[in-house]
Formats: sequence, C-alpha cells, structure tokens
Amino acid sequence: MTDEPIQTPPESPPAQRIGAQLRAQREALNLSIDDVVTQLKLTRGQVAAIEEDRFGDLPGNTFARGFVRNYARLLQLDPEPLVAQLAEALPVEREQASLPHLAEEATFSIGGGGRGRPLQLTLTVIAGLIIGAGGVFWYLQQPAAPELNVSTTTLVLPEASAPADTVLPLSIASEMASEVASAPVAAPAAVPVTPAPAPASEVASAPVANSGEIRLVAEQDSWIQVVDAGGNKLISEVLKAGDERSLGGVAPYRIKIGNSPKTQLYLRGQRVDLAQYSRSDVATLELK
Repeated sequence: MTDEPIQTPPESPPAQRIGAQLRAQREALNLSIDDVVTQLKLTRGQVAAIEEDRFGDLPGNTFARGFVRNYARLLQLDPEPLVAQLAEALPVEREQASLPHLAEEATFSIGGGGRGRPLQLTLTVIAGLIIGAGGVFWYLQQPAAPELNVSTTTLVLPEASAPADTVLPLSIASEMASEVASAPVAAPAAVPVTPAPAPASEVASAPVANSGEIRLVAEQDSWIQVVDAGGNKLISEVLKAGDERSLGGVAPYRIKIGNSPKTQLYLRGQRVDLAQYSRSDVATLELK
C-alpha cells in the first residue's frame, strides 16, 4: 500500500486591514476625503489616521471605535466586524490615575500659581459679610417704626379732677397676635381707672395743661402721633429733646409714641404710665 502524502490545507489569507477596507469602499463609492470630513465632522488628519490604521493618533480608543463605526455606516458597510477587528489594533491605554482628594479648606486657600479663582471667591465672601453687617448696623440705628401694629387699650379718667402727676396703673390682658389680626374691628372696651391719692406736696408741683387736655414732654427725640375721635391729626411729627406740646380735641384720643421710655404723657394734668402700653419702645393706646 502506497503512502499518500498528507496535504496541508491552504492557509486563509490574512484579513485586510481596517483602514484599507474603508479606503477601498470609499473609492468604490467615488467619495473623496473631503466628502467624509463634511459628513462625519472629522478633520482630514483623523480620516487619514483611520485609513492608515494609525489609531494611536486619535483622541482615544473610545473615539476610535466611534469613528470607525460611523465611517463604516457612511460607506454602507456592516460596522460590527470592523469594530471587532479594531479591538486587536487599538493601542493599550494607560490606566488613568485617580484624582487626588482635595481637602475642603484647599478651595479657599489664597496664594499664587493658578489660585486666582479661590482668591476671588474669598474676597467675594468677605465683601458680602461686610455689606450684610453694614445693613444690620443701619437697621439697628433706625427709630422704632411708628406704625407698629399693636393692640390698643382704652383709658377712661373720671370727670372729677384728680391729683396731678399721678401715675395711672392699668392691667392689660395680653392677646395672641393671630387673634388680634383676625378679630373684627370694634370699639375698644373702656376700663375705668381710679387714680391713687397723692401727697399735697406733689399736687402743688404737678404740671398743668396749658391749652388742651393732652400734654407731651420729650426727654429725647420721639415720634408722636395723636388722632382725636373726629379723625383729626392733632400732631404727627418728631419732637426734639426738650420739646413740649399741649393738645386738645374730641376724645377719645388714639396715641402712638415712638420713643416711649423717654417721653412723658399727661391727660388732664395726670401722668400716664407708658411702660405697660409699650412694645419694642413703641407705646400705642387710646385715652378718653
């Protein structure tokens, strides 16, 4: 029996390079490199790198795969075999080192060499703090708002003359702010007050109203507003330190005093204690 020689199967031709396949298909479609550049929004250098298999000249492996896939679709080729073949042709990328952890304080450090933005941020924060402090200081310097919405209390004096310069005590029931805001407007209830007898020495030196039932004395600058029952503003101004005013009109009188601790109020010669009607140094009351 004659031994037949073993025939070696012919080797399969090596696969054509990716770039060569793309270039051949482009030329078959009569497309120029400029046509590819216009369609894919690539540069001429990037198209040339793809057709010459210089994938290391592209921005990265991820971009290279995307460029080849889009190029194949433009040339009406199946992109998947080319992308699979591209895996062996791509260069090995270095693993990117993790970014260093920056302490929170580093973002606010001040110094040279590329730290202009933290410096600008720091200066902005400082400027904001200065402006805010200035606004608070200005607000604290303003006088108490004269139109402060405070519930009023009616004070009724007896018709008979009472000893002068007597402080009139009055018990006021506090009300919740929400009840005051929602309650219907009604005439305040009159609270009778009987002044305590005063020594004869005090009666002799008591101040006497000059031309009206109400007398105001300002120890310091104080905003005063007095409105009578007819809606007439008897006074609405700032009394300077040492100023006095005597007023008369139709009772009851609605009174607001902006600097109540430094203001004296007399009704028919009797001093009214403003402390119990004051809130934030603003007294609001009604006298009959």
